[in-house]
Amino acid sequence: MPREPSFSRLDFLKMVGTAGTAFMLLPLVPFGKAVGTNVTPGSKTIIIKRLNKVGPDGVAFLYPTKQKGFVWYMNHDEPFDSHFERGGGSTYDKLVKNDDDSWTADDNRRVKFNLNVDPDYEDAIGGCNMSFKDSMARGYTYDKSDLDNVELTGFFNVHKPTENDGIYLRGPCNHHDEADHLCCEEFNYDCETDCNSTMIRSKVKFTKQSPNKYHNDPAGVKAIVPRIILAGHGWFGIKYIHIILSRDMNNPKVKLEQWMNFSGDGKTWIKVNEVIDTRSYKWGPKAICEGEDYEVGAWGAPRMVYKWYRGDVDFKWFSCRQIEPTLIRT
Repeated sequence: MPREPSFSRLDFLKMVGTAGTAFMLLPLVPFGKAVGTNVTPGSKTIIIKRLNKVGPDGVAFLYPTKQKGFVWYMNHDEPFDSHFERGGGSTYDKLVKNDDDSWTADDNRRVKFNLNVDPDYEDAIGGCNMSFKDSMARGYTYDKSDLDNVELTGFFNVHKPTENDGIYLRGPCNHHDEADHLCCEEFNYDCETDCNSTMIRSKVKFTKQSPNKYHNDPAGVKAIVPRIILAGHGWFGIKYIHIILSRDMNNPKVKLEQWMNFSGDGKTWIKVNEVIDTRSYKWGPKAICEGEDYEVGAWGAPRMVYKWYRGDVDFKWFSCRQIEPTLIRT
């Protein structure tokens, strides 16, 4: 099978070098106009290049940090700490440091990391009997330190294709019970990036677990613009943004965004996916867990997750920040 034409890392660097000044002067630029790609009418693909507003790892952030909000950056000398832990079901025993100071797991069959705001966290209020109605009324599922609006970032180098739905960034969420029964605290949103082929164009999608069953975004799977094959591409970054737009008990709204950095420099970000979840969007199941039909997770939770299956994946520059929900435009 012939390999699909792809937007390479070199192409991306050339594009940034050609148009970099425009990006710095006008941080929000329609992608089709910037690089002449075939973007369908009404496309909202946006590029931001930011040389300031960066974290200690040198990676730019898109949304401002919430004052006194939760902020975590991975320690590159020793990734695990009181907040960052090996996720349940993982097959790896240890992490191995690479020559470029990135990390890899010694077994990639199932790799999962949990990032907990409270190191002592175990379960949501009510556990598997968590009430969606009560959680929305309180605004949180565990305690007042829960994450609500959050920017989760990770960088990956996929040497061999992953399986299932690629690389998952998840949350805010709670403990996932491995048993096969209804467990209401398992509600979450997933940001999934396909890295499953060295031949076929990579895609992205959002899913909602509500609970015990995954529901794909009604908008479906979306091909990444620009056209790219991530397995074998080299370093790339993913930002998953979760924002609660409305906590109105009668009309809750949550916005999800995915941004990607294809050059691996952490500075230039392209929005590749976005959705606003409302009950009228009809995403998920009928009423369960004392919630409404197609319930929206407009509440905070104490955990974020990184996860992938198989492949050969290096990672670095993981971070999580609680944010103010206004995109920085200068």
